[in-house]
Amino acid sequence: MTEDKDNGMTNSNGTPGGEGTAVTFALDEGYQFGLGVFETINLTGGRLVMLDRHLDRLRRGARALDIDAPDDDTLRAHIAEHLDAAELPDGRSFAVKLMVSSANVIVTHRPNPYADWAQDRGLRLGWCRAWRNECSPLTAHKTLNQGDNILESRSARRLGFDSAVYLNTRGDICETTNANLFFVRDGRLYTPDERCGLLPGTVRAWLCERYEAEQGTFRQDSLDSWDEVFATNALMGVRPVVELGDAGYGIGPVTRAIQREYRRLELGIL
Repeated sequence: MTEDKDNGMTNSNGTPGGEGTAVTFALDEGYQFGLGVFETINLTGGRLVMLDRHLDRLRRGARALDIDAPDDDTLRAHIAEHLDAAELPDGRSFAVKLMVSSANVIVTHRPNPYADWAQDRGLRLGWCRAWRNECSPLTAHKTLNQGDNILESRSARRLGFDSAVYLNTRGDICETTNANLFFVRDGRLYTPDERCGLLPGTVRAWLCERYEAEQGTFRQDSLDSWDEVFATNALMGVRPVVELGDAGYGIGPVTRAIQREYRRLELGIL
């Protein structure tokens, strides 16, 4: 979970605003109670990576919250209008955020916080103090209610970690505060099952389809049995994990190969 301030915003009326510019929006349940959905989309080389997957997930979340979201063409038009007004340079990577609630559609952008990270920069992950509620109807959707993730991210950084990993109420490993986890053993991919209580990410879905990753339940006592561990989200792509709690990992050949393949997808050549 990154907390970088957005550099520009466009509301549902198409009114652009730069940093520090007031933009009006309705005080609906999204603003007041977090009952809204959002997607953070990687804009690289002028291309919105996996936009279809993001819109599909946003629509599932909107249905779960009983929000009548605009159709995909309308949402694409909102994003295009915002990007046209922003005139962002093609040579940089940005995070484009689309937020939808009962009365608002808002688009923002900011630089991708991972754009300058070297490919071999690994994540150091601690453990969250809070538990992930696998029974909550909100857990599987990317809602505007991100309080747990933000507070746990801040706590992890104060302790010197990049992020932290949630366990659910049964003690199963779920996800980090902002990314999905994959484990590698003997060249095969494993990832926590959605029923453990996690947000199924767009990169996670792509990897599960492409590599037939096995979903299951994994505990802390399994950490020493993995050859490699990596994390995924739309902005960081595929990022090696070098430390998870007391366990340490090298950056192995499977992680490196998937990083290269995802980079080709990101650039539109896959």
